[in-house]
Amino acid sequence: MKRKSLITAAVLLSLNIIALSAMLVFTACEKKEKTSWTISADGGEINAYFSDNGRYGYILNIEGTGKIPDYASEKDAPWYYRSGRITDIKISEGITALGANAFKDIKAKSVVIPRTAKSVGENSFYAETLVCAYEQITAPQSVKVYLYSETPASGEDYWHFKGDSASLWTTTKVLFIGNSFTFYSDVPKLFEEIATAAGDGVVVDSVTQGAWTLTKFANENDEYGKIVDEKLKAADDYDAVILQEQSTRPLTNYNDFLSAAKSLQSKIKSTQKNCRVYLYSTWGFKEEAEIRKITIPEMEAQIRTAYENAASAMGVKVSYVGKAFSAVYTDNKEINLYYEDDKHQSYAGAFLSACVHVATILDTDPKISTFTGELDEATAKILKEAAYKAVH
Repeated sequence: MKRKSLITAAVLLSLNIIALSAMLVFTACEKKEKTSWTISADGGEINAYFSDNGRYGYILNIEGTGKIPDYASEKDAPWYYRSGRITDIKISEGITALGANAFKDIKAKSVVIPRTAKSVGENSFYAETLVCAYEQITAPQSVKVYLYSETPASGEDYWHFKGDSASLWTTTKVLFIGNSFTFYSDVPKLFEEIATAAGDGVVVDSVTQGAWTLTKFANENDEYGKIVDEKLKAADDYDAVILQEQSTRPLTNYNDFLSAAKSLQSKIKSTQKNCRVYLYSTWGFKEEAEIRKITIPEMEAQIRTAYENAASAMGVKVSYVGKAFSAVYTDNKEINLYYEDDKHQSYAGAFLSACVHVATILDTDPKISTFTGELDEATAKILKEAAYKAVH
């Protein structure tokens, strides 16, 4: 009798669960949020809809003809309920004006106004969104509009396409300080060429000498330390300085490495108006790895940890070149990153290094650069992808 009661209770519980599940499904369907809208507009009809941005968020697409209406506040815009997950706004030709508060709560990095649109309304975009137009349009003081230029322009702020995204024309002045792991195959020059082909304006300078340590570069009485000192005192407009230590010193003499890096950082701070410092984390190589009885990637991981510790102590960022080296060395053995001495960088290794610096210093995806140099497109693509993954 007891067993029968238990079976009956179990059946009733199962039925209740099924009923509850059905009710929840019905409720979810009943309350399903809209992902597209048709908006009656002056001069036509506008269709707005979400598409997947590939990063667990949305692209808000605006198509059709006519004016996007004014909204009393951002909360009245139909897409407001998902504004926190909207990363991009794409507005098609045919839209003639953008109403007040329409996109005020959407934190898009940039938005391009179509040529057909002649005006934008009060607070139409998030305050930090880069609003880009092809020509002068009517806009309130609350909305700064930037104009398009195919080449860098001075006197005013202009924008251009960097890959598929709108970006302001800027010039970044960069100084590389390092030894042969910087000057073999001319990493600074490759950095400049990759960046330029990606749409970045850069001015690149360098002080390099084989086997030199940061301790020597920090010493104004040293031959090359004097050059570093002179460059820093001659100009105050470097935007970034990259410090590369001798290949094994972060492992063999970490304290002197950190002390020298801090000394150079102090010089940079005292001479430059607004300059970022980066530590160039290098790679493992055969000879030293065999001495240590570890693999090349294991050696690189130890070097990376040393650079990360130093960067944390200094409050700066790491350019993860070695990390990218290890990834390609492991997954793409057909690409030789090393010079014939199995230590220094080959042209491919220098290209990879430069791509990591582009991604780190300029926050530019190297995959959008058209520059391949001496490499075939397939190899350059692999290296650009590895560099991007090492940074992101």
